[in-house]
Amino acid sequence: MSQPLHEGFPVAPLSRARIRAAAVHARRILELPDGRINIPRLLDKLSQYGIHYDVFDQKSEPVPREVEACYVPEDRTLYIRDTVHAEMEKGGNRSRFTFGHELGHAVLAHRRTLNRQSGSTIPIYCGSEWQANCFAAEFIMPLTEITKFNLYSVDAIAEHFGVSPAAAGFRLDDLTKKGEIRKKP
Repeated sequence: MSQPLHEGFPVAPLSRARIRAAAVHARRILELPDGRINIPRLLDKLSQYGIHYDVFDQKSEPVPREVEACYVPEDRTLYIRDTVHAEMEKGGNRSRFTFGHELGHAVLAHRRTLNRQSGSTIPIYCGSEWQANCFAAEFIMPLTEITKFNLYSVDAIAEHFGVSPAAAGFRLDDLTKKGEIRKKP
């Protein structure tokens, strides 16, 4: 399956299974408990692994205005907009996925590239944004926990992991479509 290259950049191909394994490994290394991840605590812990973070505002922003967060591999730094960081501090559900997505770029060792393939297509599994989204879903809402705690509805997933209903719905639909779980009737 190919799609136009409109987001992200081409990276080495990774299957969902490899991305899931990377997310499970990252959770194990970071010694994360079941359920909601305390993002502010985890941000501080990441420096032990050489990944840093910096909070920026509109006056000092190192990235375009529309960007909520980004990972810069050359600096090994997660840049997080101040409003998103404030949401993380309050335990906001949308910011969890944003964090997971950017951490995915770091864990999957994405490097920024100059892409001169204007208008070309790449397989979806070679797209940096698709891979980071898959990582975020696997890292924030692990399949093992979904099955362990019988989380087979959008509300159950959203409540358990502290994610938005939209993120929980996408995760549930994706796992159902692949036959990995069955939705609660």
